[in-house]
Amino acid sequence: MFKFLAAVKKEYLLLSRDIAGIIILFLMPMVLIIIMSLLQEVGWNAIATEPKLGVLFVNNDQDSLGINMEKGLRNSGFFDVINSVNHLPVTAESARAAVKKGDYLIAIVVPKGVTKSMRANVRIAVAKTLSGFGMYNPMLLNNIAQKEADTVTLFFDPTIRKAFKNAVVSSIKEFNYRSETGMVFRSFNAEMSKQFPAYKPADIEYKESLQFKEVFPNYKEQEEIPTTVQHNVPAWAIFAMFFIIIPLTGSMIKEREEGSLARLMSMPVSYIHLLLAKVTVYFFVCLVQTFLMIFSGIFILPLFHIPMLIIGNHIIALTLLTIVTALAALGYGLLVGTIANTHQQAAAFGAVSIIILAAIGGIWVPVYLMPTIMRHVAVISPLNWAITGFYNIFLRQGGLITILPSAIKLLAFFLAAVLITYIYRKIKSPINQ
Repeated sequence: MFKFLAAVKKEYLLLSRDIAGIIILFLMPMVLIIIMSLLQEVGWNAIATEPKLGVLFVNNDQDSLGINMEKGLRNSGFFDVINSVNHLPVTAESARAAVKKGDYLIAIVVPKGVTKSMRANVRIAVAKTLSGFGMYNPMLLNNIAQKEADTVTLFFDPTIRKAFKNAVVSSIKEFNYRSETGMVFRSFNAEMSKQFPAYKPADIEYKESLQFKEVFPNYKEQEEIPTTVQHNVPAWAIFAMFFIIIPLTGSMIKEREEGSLARLMSMPVSYIHLLLAKVTVYFFVCLVQTFLMIFSGIFILPLFHIPMLIIGNHIIALTLLTIVTALAALGYGLLVGTIANTHQQAAAFGAVSIIILAAIGGIWVPVYLMPTIMRHVAVISPLNWAITGFYNIFLRQGGLITILPSAIKLLAFFLAAVLITYIYRKIKSPINQ
């Protein structure tokens, strides 16, 4: 035990002499969290929340159809209906020009008299239907000339997302169908009352006979999407812990190149004790990094008008996940530092591999925003296992049970890395490398 503590003290003294390195290890990740959260806040909210799309609406009809369309768009909660531009009532020409310039993505123009034309076509359809029952009333068609369907014009900016475009078109069609169906029922009832004075139509509105029920199997009414804080704090804490590979491998290779490892091995201490001493010192570095990241999410980010990180009551789960994540990062660092022969090999391979694992693991771009194939690839990254566990704590308020799958995989990764390191060193001596 004394030998191990002496080795730990040696590693601590070496690390404490590098003041600039310590500042980089602790300060840079905090700066990174603040910058990334500020950069992503606006765009992230556009993804994580239901955005309202500004729609220019020109109602030249000023009758039931145009009014119902405008009312339906406003009540949908997805569209911000705009009737004026630069304090002037919007017209078909000004709406077209505004969309052409890119000031707005969508404009809807309802033509004049469209409701009147719809009523006329409905009366013709009702007259033809009644004639089939021998109740043809020529007065029903007085002063009615059948005409082609009117056109509601929709102007779209070419950059609009297809999903928004389809949502607008579907909404407009739905409002039209509802208005036309109501007219058919009212016209039919009115004509039946004329034909049969004793007929008293029920004073009810037509209601759809089919309803749709949305069921969420996890009993939650909305998709769980992390905020910028819930993503960035754990994501960059994990990235910082795994990036410990640079100073860790540098320390291991420096000892071999300078010959200090040979002198240490000449003492009554095993190589595994020396490795565990490094793991112990850098393990506490990882813990301090994570603490500073969480501190930034709780106290610093709110100063920039970014929501505060809520860590919940599952401190034990958070601590356990942080410990196994740090061990996984250190195990990977030991493996790379053992196999690499030079600083250049360790730095290049270590840094690039961590960046790749971070990219595919959902550190930079959350997994739910990735293509389907990349979502399947993400599960091979230990950084993805870690951030999934942190999501379960910060986003879903999960406890020990929810993070166990991630914790087990990270611990297994650490043990596998240490085992491979041990086997490699059994085959190849660190002194003669």
